Amino acid sequence: MKNRMRFRPLFTAVLIVAFGELFAVGAARAQAVSETAMAGVYSVNLKVLPAEGFTGPKAEMVHDAGAAPVLVNGPGHPNHHMVVFIKKNGAPVENATVSIMYRKLPSHMGKWTKLPVARMHVAGKTLATTHYGNNLKLEPGKYEARVTVNKTNKATIKFTLSE
Repeated sequence: MKNRMRFRPLFTAVLIVAFGELFAVGAARAQAVSETAMAGVYSVNLKVLPAEGFTGPKAEMVHDAGAAPVLVNGPGHPNHHMVVFIKKNGAPVENATVSIMYRKLPSHMGKWTKLPVARMHVAGKTLATTHYGNNLKLEPGKYEARVTVNKTNKATIKFTLSE
């Protein structure tokens, strides 16, 4: 009986630590960036999410046009999905010319990299979910993205990845 009494508090403490660590790991993987800026008359919402699939029966995205999708298990080993959702007067823009460039900060350390922009929508949803971007490989750190909509409307957005 005495051994059981000593074991319970230790066992409870171990469980609390284990669940805490499990939750912390899950929370780090779940990090998502969402930043909004104006590019002329367009509202640009930049999202950086975990890499998403374009192929197979469980693909999250449907490729509509533009650059070829960077595949999740492809040669670049992408770990993020950098996309922009664009609205004009509160309505989703389903057909725009979009370019996205990004660099790691501080700016004197990072050169601009052009993201191959694909137009896509969420699988099983309407074209109102249209967004622009692609999968890519990003390391933790501070970044700056430049988004151009229809060649003349520009926005610069800064974000941080902590994972």
